[in-house]
Amino acid sequence: MFKLARDALIFKKLYDIYTWLKPRLFSLVILIFSVFLFIYLHSEYISWVELSGDKTFLTLSYIIKNILILLAVIIFIFLNRSKKVVEVKKDYKQLKAEKAQMEKKRDHIKSIKEKGELKTEYQRILEGTDEKD
Repeated sequence: MFKLARDALIFKKLYDIYTWLKPRLFSLVILIFSVFLFIYLHSEYISWVELSGDKTFLTLSYIIKNILILLAVIIFIFLNRSKKVVEVKKDYKQLKAEKAQMEKKRDHIKSIKEKGELKTEYQRILEGTDEKD
């Protein structure tokens, strides 16, 4: 019993992570790529410093690397901060529109059912209810 409850909680947490990650996946991939790019470029600079022996800007390179990573994270947070609010409003509007559309369909089906049995054009002519005259 406890295992089932634990598995349900784990599934709920994984689903929460998935719903948080889904709209942000592209920007998260860009963030991770940017951070790895900054780290790679910095390691290449460090290799160049070791070969050339010119350590003039070594301290500055660490500061620039960390500022760039921090800036990338701040931009990621800033751009994705409003996604949740926009998507919630969009989902609410979509749900409201879909609900109204379903009500229209339901009313249309109800009106068709109230009309009764469908008749052919020949039957309507025989009854005198044909509107083409």
